Amino acid sequence: MKTRTTRFALRQLCASTAMVTCLLSGSVLAQEFSFNLPAQPMASAITALAQQSQLQILFDESQLRDLQAPALLGSFSARDALEKLLGNSGLELIETDGSYVVRRQAKASTESSNTIVLGSTTVMGNRITSQSVGKSVLTQEDINRQQADNIASLLDVLPGVSSSGSPRPGGQTLNIWGMGDVEDVKVILDGAPKGFEKYRQGSVFIEPELIKHVEVDKGPHSMMYGNGGFGGVIKVDTKDPVDLLRDGKNVGAFLKYGYHSNDHQEVYSGAVYGQTEGRMLDALLFLNGREGDNIKRPDGTRFEYSSNSLDAFLFKSNLRLNDEHVITLSAMQSGSNAWEPFAAKRDEMAAPTAAEIAKYGLDGAWKRKLVYRDQDDENYSLKWNYAPLDNPLINMTASYAYSKTDQHDKRPANASTGFASSLGNESWVDYTDRLAELNNESRFTTGLFDHVVMIGAQWHGHERDTLMLDLSKTKDKTYNYGLLQPYYMPSGEQETRSGYIQDAITIGSVTITPALRYDQVYSRGEPNLASRFNNPNPAVGHDFGSVTYSGWSPRLGIFWTATDNLAFFADYSKTWRAPLIDEIYEVQSSLSSVPATSRSLDPERIRGVRLGSIANFNGMLRDGDNLQVRTTLFRNRGKDEIFKRTGISCEEQISTGAGNSVCAQPLSNNRNLPGYTIEGLEVESFYDSTRLFGSLSVSYIRGQRDASPRNPWGEKTWIAEIPPRKAVATLGVKVPEVDMAFGWTGNFVRKQDRSPADDDPLASGWSLPESQGYALHGLFATWQPSQIQGFEARLAVDNLFNREYYPYLGEAVSGVGRNIKVSVSQFF
Repeated sequence: MKTRTTRFALRQLCASTAMVTCLLSGSVLAQEFSFNLPAQPMASAITALAQQSQLQILFDESQLRDLQAPALLGSFSARDALEKLLGNSGLELIETDGSYVVRRQAKASTESSNTIVLGSTTVMGNRITSQSVGKSVLTQEDINRQQADNIASLLDVLPGVSSSGSPRPGGQTLNIWGMGDVEDVKVILDGAPKGFEKYRQGSVFIEPELIKHVEVDKGPHSMMYGNGGFGGVIKVDTKDPVDLLRDGKNVGAFLKYGYHSNDHQEVYSGAVYGQTEGRMLDALLFLNGREGDNIKRPDGTRFEYSSNSLDAFLFKSNLRLNDEHVITLSAMQSGSNAWEPFAAKRDEMAAPTAAEIAKYGLDGAWKRKLVYRDQDDENYSLKWNYAPLDNPLINMTASYAYSKTDQHDKRPANASTGFASSLGNESWVDYTDRLAELNNESRFTTGLFDHVVMIGAQWHGHERDTLMLDLSKTKDKTYNYGLLQPYYMPSGEQETRSGYIQDAITIGSVTITPALRYDQVYSRGEPNLASRFNNPNPAVGHDFGSVTYSGWSPRLGIFWTATDNLAFFADYSKTWRAPLIDEIYEVQSSLSSVPATSRSLDPERIRGVRLGSIANFNGMLRDGDNLQVRTTLFRNRGKDEIFKRTGISCEEQISTGAGNSVCAQPLSNNRNLPGYTIEGLEVESFYDSTRLFGSLSVSYIRGQRDASPRNPWGEKTWIAEIPPRKAVATLGVKVPEVDMAFGWTGNFVRKQDRSPADDDPLASGWSLPESQGYALHGLFATWQPSQIQGFEARLAVDNLFNREYYPYLGEAVSGVGRNIKVSVSQFF
């Protein structure tokens, strides 16, 4: 006990200067020990090795952040054990006068690596654990290389992930494994949930320049997030001060300028950041702005009124009260305003007629077809982590996050009236999320079993505030004289209380991870201001009363490290989601055949299975190279899908051929369909060597409903939102002699000709236009001259051959023409 206390006291003392000292004698390093360490964070693994071997090891904990060590089983010398833990982590073991230090690779090597290593190759190699399977990652290098205009196009290169919508600013949504609704794809930004659900608009607005890391966990397998997210969870982390500080510096600054040829877009970024001498406090202020003209299609025409104008800022700070307490504050805001078509998800706009131009002038005639959109997006989070150095049972995190997205649209005074289906002449839409969470991770051993137990509780409050002004109804009392909530976008609130527990149990080379989550969801609608959509007559069914759903979500994962180079995994999850505010409280007038709210909906349920393998090969073509191949098979079986009631409203209509009058009244707007099946295959491969690097991913997804979307008693039909097969390739060359890397990218997409109308010709309204296959080629280059410290220049070319294409999930909206993107940046 005395030795252990002394060792931890030494670690605490040295950690105050960000170091832990280690003196390793040659005899101790040569002695063999029997290790049985589970996969865990690198810092924890090195500490455990030091404890077992009675060694003291020098390392900077900030350099080990986010690194994961593989499981270690068998008898090894201390040196061999350390080298196995470090693997391809980018860390090295250095001997100086009988002392050994774990640190980042030497500066020259690191700068070269930053220039020429494919980011996801390295990260994937470090994160082969039971917690990382099924995930795709974009690192800072991947993000910098793309120079993307929006987060959807940034993620579109990942297998199983597709961007949908249009290239217009704010017109993108995300689809994971064939599921593209907002409730099916959870987006978490610095711990805060993001999501926006407005007719014909995009769903997520995050400036790529502020992002340092993106992790996509596909399928319904994340224990940390319940009530939805059937497609997956996208975790986005913004930049930290330590990400920008140059080695050996405590203060710094950063300037960047970018130019995109397609829309003549200019991107400006700048930051100041620093840390105190003992790293007790650090802070970052990052500013970004974009200004672009209309986006050009491959045929040379432009998307009218698609200019990009956005400002964003990020403030981030970490306060380390001591080596055991860390408080992190993150604040991000972005905003834009411009004349735009109401539907951001659209292609061509009909030009004004000669008569309209003569009457209103060219500018006025165009703006009568537009809205002036003022959009703001806010995101704040506060997190406290407490991790005692000598108590592995406590690693506690408490966090609170706030997120808000609001859009204010206003049509010009000379615009027509009668825009009830597109939020009237003026509208206000606000989405607000608050998330509070407390969790703790404990590590302990019981007999032959090593445990990592995560237990936590969450509270999530979600509010939707909607209002529109319809000038065609200013004299109609039943429409509240034109000021009302859109009946298809009701206001309301949803409160979710959750608890979860997960135990990663490791014995030998096998980790079994059972998990259980409980969610209780309380929903309340806000009665419409217009009596037409708030009729108290029970026969109409305008009931905005509260509804509560609750249920359990069990999960089980198995991870087996078969050999040093091969691992297998399998996951089974069963979960559910409560109906959204829109799904419960959408109404129509009493004159409609389906006027009622949908308070009797069953929750939507899913069973997900995911299995696959991860293979690592070193020295495939030459010494020092690495190849990783990840294969994933998945199958999601959904039940009680929540869908709009259209077509055949009840089974009695099939036999009688009568109208809705034979159905039980009142009919709700939404109902549950029988079910669906989505299954597919992904293969991801990454290669890295001294001179060459590259990646190749292939994804295939297939999905069918048990019935037609318009007839729950009909034949099976294809699901319209299933993306076509896709392959994405990258091949690059490193030229360290001139501090450069360059390469080629290819995006190969098959045609999509499956439609719900194939089996139900009357279901064409639920189908997307068929698309032709296409291949897009691109180039990239990076230059970080050693003669100019901190300087970086990048080039990226999208759609090199200016290929005309129409992405399937874009619903016949054209893709973007050739775009040459350049940027220069300087760190000070």
